[in-house]
Amino acid sequence: MHVLSQTEWGQVSTFTWGELTSHQWECFRLALMITKTELQAQGVTVATSGTSQNEVITELQSQGVKVVQSPIIMQTQTEMITSIVVSTKDYLIDLVKQLPLYERKSTIFRAVLNSEDKEFRNTEQQLEIVDRNLFVDTAIEALPIYERDLGIKQNSSLRYDQRREQITSRNRASFDQTTKATIKAVASAFGNGEVEVNPTDTPGVYEIRFVGSKGIPDNIEGLKQAIDIIVPAHLQFDYAYTFNIWGSVSNRTWNDVSKMTWDEVRIWDEVI
Repeated sequence: MHVLSQTEWGQVSTFTWGELTSHQWECFRLALMITKTELQAQGVTVATSGTSQNEVITELQSQGVKVVQSPIIMQTQTEMITSIVVSTKDYLIDLVKQLPLYERKSTIFRAVLNSEDKEFRNTEQQLEIVDRNLFVDTAIEALPIYERDLGIKQNSSLRYDQRREQITSRNRASFDQTTKATIKAVASAFGNGEVEVNPTDTPGVYEIRFVGSKGIPDNIEGLKQAIDIIVPAHLQFDYAYTFNIWGSVSNRTWNDVSKMTWDEVRIWDEVI
């Protein structure tokens, strides 16, 4: 006797477990049971028993993973020196005026004078380059020469202003005896180079404290090298820097610093 005499699922009556306990497995074995299941799940394992003859059709609708990328802000520093020399004199017109009237429209003379005009302008530009290299504060092309004469190891990765700082500090230290004033003069050649030289509890050890502004100077390694060269070998110098602490910004609101990084807050000059 078959428990399910109907051939379609919709015609099958509802049975309870008590109604089915009197039947044997043989009664179920020949029954036709077709099950269609629609599942919409994420991370669900559908397991079927191998002891029943059920046909299970499972439709899974997968849910993809949305990857959200936060924007990356990259800051780069590029030093570009643009030299523009504007001549105050029109050499071509002045040269044409030296010609007789009947030669001023000559294409041959025009070609010759155009070439001379370019040479005069090029000479004027070269003189401008020579003038700016006479002074360390504006020198560019002559920086390797200054560094060579003062025994400074050339480092092309430094900015022009940092190389000028090294040259100026070395030049100041070359003709003076090493004193507190000399150390201050050498340090002042660097950006944020205003310092105080203070003795410590340890004999022979002095503290160099940067008081010009907060933070570490950009070219601190160059400054240390410049000071190491001029100080006597038996003296030691420690470096101290000034930063803001949490208490310094306690009276500020989040809106005041919302666009700043913590490193920027640490050297914020508006904080007393």
